[in-house]
Amino acid sequence: MKLPLTLRLAFHGFRAATQAGFLFICAWLAFIPANINEQNALGAEPGTQFPEGLRPMRAARVIVAVTPESAYQLIATVGGRGLSPLMVQVVLLQIATGRVQVQATTDPAQTTDSARDIDINGPRFIQVD
Repeated sequence: MKLPLTLRLAFHGFRAATQAGFLFICAWLAFIPANINEQNALGAEPGTQFPEGLRPMRAARVIVAVTPESAYQLIATVGGRGLSPLMVQVVLLQIATGRVQVQATTDPAQTTDSARDIDINGPRFIQVD
């Protein structure tokens, strides 16, 4: 059975519109620099194009905008015990408003730990010289 031309056109038009929307969101996440409001929300210096936490903030804004209430329940269920749907929603809202904790990057040149250090309380078959 072949669908009528009008239904096929409607289907392909809807598919093209959703693909264009997804492409726009991906381009917005990856390539568009931060505006003044986003810079202020993230506490970045003026003129910074891509401050730390910009992409997670934008992704959380998209998620908060399109996610139904049942998705928070599903995320809380998958997340395990002690995680409530309200907590998931609050965390996503905090990230979406720009309250993102920037992770400290570790520079290997600045660290004093070596891969050759031996933990004395570790395995007993390694002997310290």
